[in-house]
Amino acid sequence: MTWREQDRLAALRRYGILDSDAFFDDFVKIAAQICNAPVAVVNFIDEHRQWFAAEIGLGLRETPLDVSICAHAILQPDVFVVPDLTQDRRFDANPLVTGEPRLRFYGGAILETAAGLPLGTMCVLDYQARPQGLSEHQAFALRALARQIMAQLEMRMLVAEKDLLVKEAHHRVSNSLQMVQSMLSLQAGKATDAEAEFLLHDSARRVHAIAEMHRHLYTAGAGVDVVLAVYLGKIIDAQNESFGPALGGRRVVLCAGDVRWPAADAQAIGLIVLELVVNAIKHGEGTVTVTVRTVDRQLEVSVEDEGTDLPADHDPLGGEGLGMVIVHGLVHARGGALAVDRSRPQTRFVARIGATVA
Repeated sequence: MTWREQDRLAALRRYGILDSDAFFDDFVKIAAQICNAPVAVVNFIDEHRQWFAAEIGLGLRETPLDVSICAHAILQPDVFVVPDLTQDRRFDANPLVTGEPRLRFYGGAILETAAGLPLGTMCVLDYQARPQGLSEHQAFALRALARQIMAQLEMRMLVAEKDLLVKEAHHRVSNSLQMVQSMLSLQAGKATDAEAEFLLHDSARRVHAIAEMHRHLYTAGAGVDVVLAVYLGKIIDAQNESFGPALGGRRVVLCAGDVRWPAADAQAIGLIVLELVVNAIKHGEGTVTVTVRTVDRQLEVSVEDEGTDLPADHDPLGGEGLGMVIVHGLVHARGGALAVDRSRPQTRFVARIGATVA
């Protein structure tokens, strides 16, 4: 043995596989079929137990380490085969051999890290001794399955590390933006010019909104895409709480199905919604309704209030307000278009953007 047990256990912990919901059922089914075995197991050797990530034919989730055959297998090079467990002094007194299920044959390939640290095995067992052991074809299959299991573990760990890094980035950006917001709010409180005070407060609101979006993305993690109903729902809840009594009984509500959007670009969608909502609160009446859906594989975001429609000669999209400038820029940068829907009596802005996640 050229490795240390503490290093092996540390590697096992890094993969975060123990007691997880890892899905390796297909591996044990394939191993059982190829090796014509009634029992197949993907197991990991912990400090005091062996834990089965998947098994067929045993009906157990774990066993104490002192009855583990695989604990011996990880000490051997390559595929470890015991043709008759009753004839091997290491296992002839094992309760799984002397009692139920009366195991007789064992064959297993090591689940080994790139650094050569064994974590467990992909193994098959039988209730009958097999003097011939495993065929070359069967041994190769066990090795191949073991390599594929380790590849999946590596992918799981890489995703987990990416999630941690992205979450940390969102957390740090959120904290930094909150500091900027506080500075803008303090500066606004000292402003002697009414217009300057308004602009500073408005900038502080926008910075706060962006910080909140990063906080929500930090909470959600680093998935490839986000469910907009959940993501925007949290942002709108925060908006309702932020405006509070100033809304005078008015509310912002969200209508959205299972629409997904790339997580890396979710903040832009959040900003588009927030700016249109703020515009509706400032200039509209009644409940503000945000609707998110897909139309011809495009994302459609509409924001509508209960006030009367805008005058026919009024073009809100041609204004110089910072909010509309931001919305225009974000929508057009994503190959979309922003329009005012004049087909109904209420004021309704509609943004269509790119292609949604399939």
